[in-house]
Amino acid sequence: MKRPVFRFFYKAPALAVTVAIAAVAGCQAVPYELKVEQTPSTLLYSYAIANGMARGQLMSGSMTLPQIVHIITADRAALNAILVFRDHPGHDTLQLAGQKVEDFLAVIDQPANPGDSVMVMPNGQVVPLSHH
Repeated sequence: MKRPVFRFFYKAPALAVTVAIAAVAGCQAVPYELKVEQTPSTLLYSYAIANGMARGQLMSGSMTLPQIVHIITADRAALNAILVFRDHPGHDTLQLAGQKVEDFLAVIDQPANPGDSVMVMPNGQVVPLSHH
């Protein structure tokens, strides 16, 4: 009488060949591409994360006044673009808001040099901010 364990050894070569063929077929398959499309939710999440990153930099206390003004200006531009999208939803306003959030992230990642920053006064006059 044959035991069931020995039946496996008779079928093992066929099983090994099947697994090998499946593995090779998997290697030949087209790789899956992840495509992330911007949605209103991803826009808001990105802004919230960027805002938290900016707050963290501000709380570190290592930034100069021109760098702080540059980050706040980029934050306001991103928030204003999001509010425009909220009031006028559409593909163009979503893309613009997404771009402003990306610009905000770039400013957080690379704050402006003190000599490059300017402040725009309410009357429209541009005043360069000097490093004191």
